[in-house]
Amino acid sequence: MQIGAPIPWWGVAAAVLAAAFTAWRAYARPPVDLTRGQRASLTALRLCVLLVVLLLLLRPLGEELDSPDGVVAVLVDHSRSMAIPDADGTPRIDVARELVRDRVLPALGGAFDVEMLAFGEGLTETQVDAFAARSSRSDLAGALDAVPARFGERAVAGIVVVSDGAATGSRDAADVAARLPAPTYTLGVGNSRPGPDREVTALEAGQPVGIGSAVDVTATVVSRGLGDAAFDVRLIADGRLVAVRQVRPLGEGAPVIATFRVAPDAALATVYSVEIPVDAAELEPGNNRRQVVVRPPDRSRRLLIVEGSPGYEHSFLKRTWLADPGVTFDAVVRKGQNDRGEQTFYVQGDRERTGSLEEGYPRTRAALFKYDAVVLANIEAEFFRPAQLDMTAEFVAERGGGLLLLGPASLRRRGYLGSSLETVLPAQLTDRLGLTGAGREEDGADRFVPTSAGFAHPMLRLGSTVAETRSRWESAPALAGSVRLGPVRPGAEVLARTVSGNGGARPLVVVQRYGAGRSMILAGRATWRWRMQLQADDRTYERYWGQVARWLTAGASDRIVVSTSGGETAGDSLRVRGAVRDEEFRPLAGATVRVSVSNPAGELLMEDAAVATRIPGEYGASTPRLSAGVHRIDVAVVREGQELGGGRDWVLVAGADPELEDPWLDAELLRRVAESGGGAYLDPGRLDDLANRLRASSRTVPRTITREVWHHSAVLMLLIALLFAEWSLRRLWGMR
Repeated sequence: MQIGAPIPWWGVAAAVLAAAFTAWRAYARPPVDLTRGQRASLTALRLCVLLVVLLLLLRPLGEELDSPDGVVAVLVDHSRSMAIPDADGTPRIDVARELVRDRVLPALGGAFDVEMLAFGEGLTETQVDAFAARSSRSDLAGALDAVPARFGERAVAGIVVVSDGAATGSRDAADVAARLPAPTYTLGVGNSRPGPDREVTALEAGQPVGIGSAVDVTATVVSRGLGDAAFDVRLIADGRLVAVRQVRPLGEGAPVIATFRVAPDAALATVYSVEIPVDAAELEPGNNRRQVVVRPPDRSRRLLIVEGSPGYEHSFLKRTWLADPGVTFDAVVRKGQNDRGEQTFYVQGDRERTGSLEEGYPRTRAALFKYDAVVLANIEAEFFRPAQLDMTAEFVAERGGGLLLLGPASLRRRGYLGSSLETVLPAQLTDRLGLTGAGREEDGADRFVPTSAGFAHPMLRLGSTVAETRSRWESAPALAGSVRLGPVRPGAEVLARTVSGNGGARPLVVVQRYGAGRSMILAGRATWRWRMQLQADDRTYERYWGQVARWLTAGASDRIVVSTSGGETAGDSLRVRGAVRDEEFRPLAGATVRVSVSNPAGELLMEDAAVATRIPGEYGASTPRLSAGVHRIDVAVVREGQELGGGRDWVLVAGADPELEDPWLDAELLRRVAESGGGAYLDPGRLDDLANRLRASSRTVPRTITREVWHHSAVLMLLIALLFAEWSLRRLWGMR
């Protein structure tokens, strides 16, 4: 026995002496005559009572050995995938109930304490008769992780999991099982071979870049067990049917792609749903639908056009972009030299930006970074100072801006050789070995022929299908000529080639991603022919250059960027991240960032300050648990009393049902969880030795548990007996 109270030995001795003195004094002068033996008996009883009380105040501690068998936690999956009737028409949850009641519990017998727990979103106590497949998710990793805390000091001999393996948690259940203090055994229910089912397995949508943008909504669908019959795929925008595609399976379970070209609402976020009509033979119709949100188009994209000399190409191009509501631009045209031999320019555009263009090109990073893309049209590289070329390379790599070169002067052979802009370009503008004649301008009727990569690229898409796009490009007039390019850089894509009358083919449109941005070279001349030599209502020229502007500027973000993660199911909270940059697009620390969240009805759910993260210029916040639907996230930034602006994002919570994604028995996952947890994946028909397996693989050992003595009932009974004995003797010998 140990003493829990921090009292020195002399304090204990003093307390014992005080108790002895108190007991002696209580009967030193009794009110009635007592014999010496009677007084000694009463004094001894009073002293015993005081010593017991003193002992309890000193918190005596005793040690006990915990039972080595411990408790077995039986975890039963209560998620909605357990309602699928793929066991000869019987729902999986009913199979699990029979398995636990008729096989698992009898196999464990009386060797262990058995605790029945249901897991879905969390871990709760249950009974066999109360099994119900109602949870919206099956967080197996979270359930396993919660077992040790649930039982506290009780030794856990093992964990038995009964599930279909359709785990939807964010963590790997096998990693969690490997860290548990008890072995994990798993039992699978359901059929690993998918039954009759059609499913929308994925749904993606582009986000519009500028007003008037069209985006692709791409659905991946599969069909299993229903033959090769064609079926419809429907696109619904905010509850309204807008398109139907009929697809035919390419094979059992083979993915089929259905792409829809849509124009999102200009003011509000649009929810697009893709649905497959339910077949009567399907076992699970809940995975026939997915949703995705497309935010409204953002601000117009800002371009800077620098022209070495006026020309038809530039005039047609600027006229087209001027009519495009999603594009705004500032133009600089070199006019010539003044009397002092200085270059002069004609500058057109927004007054807030054109002040930095008096010398033909921005001199500061902040001035250049106001734009989303730069177009260098027929102007030689020698026009720029080395510092401006360095800044332009940073504009693409760090700002995420776009860079387009076109016109013979811009593609002159040795112009960018050795400059920081050389590696930004997707093709070399010179052949250093002199083998190809790169940079030479050639006249001729050069056909514009997209490559296979070009037909798949959004920049060259002219129709809703590849066949329609091909037909329209074949009808486009030939170009007036082109400039030879040097070798294409690794990782760059050739989207189109020129095919001249003599059959020669050379790269014409080359693009690449570089850092956060992108670059492009157009080696052809006179694309304005697509405007002048086609029918008046043909929009090939306008559509091509509108898509070029949007592709170039797609990587250029604003100074304040809002992004979110989470929201897979209803009841999730979101993690909101705000990235704040200064005028030079460098991380801005020390700002106050406020985050507000509005629900689908427009009601404000949260308004709180974000916290700076370890990444400079980034701030984070977590939202409350959110219901299903589209939520709006607004971020406002203030620094030193000055409002720097804000950002906005829309998030669709529960756009898909992860619980019913490929919801068939995942025996491999359950086997991996069991092996990582030191157990085994069990055969439901062979559970007779389960108790012996648990004893053999149990990680529990007899533990010494320290408990306070006063918790025992014997101590209370002893104290009552002493007090009763003293009271009885006092009454017997005439004392009250």
